[in-house]
Amino acid sequence: MKQPELRAGYTDNDTRVHDDMSKIFPLLPTNEQLCVELSAILANKRISTLFQPIVDVQQIEVFGYEALSRGPSDSPLHAAPILFETAERCEKNSQLELCCLNATLEHWQQYSLTNKVFINMNPEMLMHPGFGVKKLLLSLKKRNISASSIVIEMSERFPITNIVQLKLAVTWLREQGFLIAIDDLGAGYSGLKLWSDLKPDFVKIDRHFIRDIHEDLVKREFVRSLVDLSERIGCEIIAEGVETSAELAVVKALNIHLIQGFYFGRPRAIPNASLELCQTKEMPQPRTYGQFARDLSEYIEPVSSMTSLKHAWDVLQKNPTIFSLPIVDDGRPLGLLHRWRVLELYGSQYGRALYEKHPVIKFINKDSLIVDVNMSLDDVSQRLIDEDYHYLKQHFIVVEQGYYLGMGTTRSLLKQLTQQRIQIARYANPLTQLPGNVPIKTEVEKRIERGESFYFAYVDISHFKPLNDYLGYKVGDTVILKLSVLLKSTFTGAADFVGHIGGDDFVVMSRNPQIESVCQRLRRDFFESIKHIYNPSILEQGYHLGKNRKGKEQKMPLASISIGVVWLKGMSRISEDELAEMAAMAKSESKKALNGYFQLTAE
Repeated sequence: MKQPELRAGYTDNDTRVHDDMSKIFPLLPTNEQLCVELSAILANKRISTLFQPIVDVQQIEVFGYEALSRGPSDSPLHAAPILFETAERCEKNSQLELCCLNATLEHWQQYSLTNKVFINMNPEMLMHPGFGVKKLLLSLKKRNISASSIVIEMSERFPITNIVQLKLAVTWLREQGFLIAIDDLGAGYSGLKLWSDLKPDFVKIDRHFIRDIHEDLVKREFVRSLVDLSERIGCEIIAEGVETSAELAVVKALNIHLIQGFYFGRPRAIPNASLELCQTKEMPQPRTYGQFARDLSEYIEPVSSMTSLKHAWDVLQKNPTIFSLPIVDDGRPLGLLHRWRVLELYGSQYGRALYEKHPVIKFINKDSLIVDVNMSLDDVSQRLIDEDYHYLKQHFIVVEQGYYLGMGTTRSLLKQLTQQRIQIARYANPLTQLPGNVPIKTEVEKRIERGESFYFAYVDISHFKPLNDYLGYKVGDTVILKLSVLLKSTFTGAADFVGHIGGDDFVVMSRNPQIESVCQRLRRDFFESIKHIYNPSILEQGYHLGKNRKGKEQKMPLASISIGVVWLKGMSRISEDELAEMAAMAKSESKKALNGYFQLTAE
């Protein structure tokens, strides 16, 4: 029988143990003896559970733990790979899955943790007649554990024989409150299909793509594409296998903030994490808005890969302001031929005679920076910094859907970034340092002029004046700052914009199609972040006493946020003033809505 793939959630130590055991396989018990050993382990419930932390490096807190099952330490089935392979051979998969699940829940209940717990499950087991999804719910109810605390991980390493039945099982799980994750994305062949079919809440990138990511351009581009996709469809990415500060730095730069790996903690029987490793956060540069790579793109006539070096040099000579020549075949950029590279070749003895008839493909810089036309200037800048530790590239290639569009220069990029940051700093709100009215107006004008499709959200703190009067302006400023931090950490996409009109009024511009669910999460997070300012008795009764506008004392609701959203469809004819009116109307309606959210559409 074919051996099953490595089970989701294994550490590299597990793999090494399995490899070492394979080398001495003749000394191991027979398959029959291992089946007997497994039966004894299941009968006596001798499965132990380890927990590895998943850290939110943005909030500097433990987001959850992945539960990893092990056999007894004195058993040949201690290591996870051989434990589950034996269950496969002995046809005891469902019994082992159930035993592992119960052991995990018992340990979780013992520590009374409130974080998410990620539980690995073979997708087939969710449909197995001897297991089934209802047993999972019964196990939770027995221990008074909420389904919303559980994330079911399904690995793409396991073949799925009936996707229709699995989707029904996942739908039922979601209805009960469970969250869904895909593990080991990139380890097999079905990951993207599974992602499309199940629409998970979390996707874990296989550790292969994280290991040494700071030294591998292909891995960075692969992960970057997954992050872009996840932002568009409203899914959280988790980077597995982060072990070094260099890997962490790149992963954070790619806008991944949920991290799992030895860097923050190895699997342990007692859940814990080394959060001090993410305490020393780098101060971010002020973010700029409104411009993308296309705004700096200038079309430079390319040459093909088989063009002679002599001809390419003639082109460069005729254009003294061009320092690099794009090499393009069938519309796809291959790299850049730098002026300094040709001078280096020609400067050697007999260099011109030796090299001028050779095709330029032999001399191009193949690791040239290639960016999409819609990449923000901030992201282009970060890519330039990340790409090479030895020198700063002078040029970058701009593409649209993979096809050559033009070139940009680092000099023009830095000049534009500097001008934008000066503009933002000049008109920034003094309390939050977010862009103020002038940058907000400029951003709106640019988006409407380009005919972009985006959501314009007007965010306001409801019942802020009573809070300010009741607790004082210092607490009021703290609440405003809390909201500004939450907005910045919630809307982090390349096309997202967060501005502060003044007082307790903010605006957000975003292309996230899941805007409503994001805003509802923002409302919950806001209240959680400020509820400590109220006395417990006030929290319990849900109001405090204060004076209304007529000076009469009455019950005042606790502070919350209301969000009015206007969706501008692409090429909308709406003016900036009309947008402001619609946003004010949406905000007014959101204050009346029970869920604090109201949305309009601008045709």
